[in-house]
Amino acid sequence: MVHVGLDLHHRNSFVRALTEAGELVPGRRVGHDHMEQLWEYLGQFGDQPKRVVFEATANARWMYRLLKQDPTIEPVAVTPHKVRIIAETVAKTDQIDATVLATLSRMDALPRAFLPDEELEQLREMVRYRGVLVRLRTRAKNLVNGVLVRQGLLRPYGNIFGTLGRRWLLEVSLPPVMRLQVDQWLEMIDVYEAKIQLAEEKLYQELARQERWAPDVRILTSAPAVGRLTAVTILAELGEYRRFGGRSAVSCFVGLVPRSKRSDRSSRYGHISKRGSSTLRSILVEVAITAARKVPRYGQLLSRVKAKKGTKTARVAVARQLLEDCWTMLMKREPFRFEPSQRSARPVQAESLTRAG
Repeated sequence: MVHVGLDLHHRNSFVRALTEAGELVPGRRVGHDHMEQLWEYLGQFGDQPKRVVFEATANARWMYRLLKQDPTIEPVAVTPHKVRIIAETVAKTDQIDATVLATLSRMDALPRAFLPDEELEQLREMVRYRGVLVRLRTRAKNLVNGVLVRQGLLRPYGNIFGTLGRRWLLEVSLPPVMRLQVDQWLEMIDVYEAKIQLAEEKLYQELARQERWAPDVRILTSAPAVGRLTAVTILAELGEYRRFGGRSAVSCFVGLVPRSKRSDRSSRYGHISKRGSSTLRSILVEVAITAARKVPRYGQLLSRVKAKKGTKTARVAVARQLLEDCWTMLMKREPFRFEPSQRSARPVQAESLTRAG
């Protein structure tokens, strides 16, 4: 087998090969607008099996689909931060990076990354697209509020973007430039509202009802505080959830576990790693308070951690517990149970959650 390292960038990539015997083949840079250059480089090895390794960056899925067209090529995406840990070097160039990837392939020491299939990619893209629209709408609302603050105006309603609040915003006296800003930001909010509605129709009425996702959505929404949005976000961001070896592995993937440094008899814990999907972390932390109100054991966990570590850390602890319970429900194909399981009742599990901050 020929081992090929591909240092993947947005506009171009650097490719370099390593034979099974350990011989380095001169590499070259290939432009993404001239992909025939890549096929020419790989073509010099004829029908020999070729493993092409690249980091799981934003365009990794595109490269994977492209290389998969050749039956002699095995495309492999690897986890970027794990590669850096395994092969830390003083000098860093595209040529060195490509050589490192090829060498790791020859050593069979690749930290393989998970890439979504086409259906999962569509679900994930729609979830994230909706999230972007919501953030843009929130920013527009904050800008309207900013205009009112600069003018010293107090809001007469808790929600100034409801029916009564909108009427007040249109009638309140503002300088011409401020009036222009408010009117145009209100128009943009309406645009974002319409786009969010269309995105949710696509997400809930079409994608989430597919045979692949519908049973999992029903299981997840049996949990208190887990609505359709939270359920499809969990499915989209976890991907093939059966690949995880345990509950803690799921939390580690999402970045809800604390960083730890252990040496001899000392152990130090820091803030959560925040590796993985920020989209999933955000929505889990957002629903944590609601979950704590509805489920006694979540409420007890929130109170216990809050007293020791503060509110933010407590919400993260509940978010982690909720995520792990959702994964267990999916694996066991069972709805949510209110009574604490033997696993979650163990003192070790509760202690570890107090460190998740």
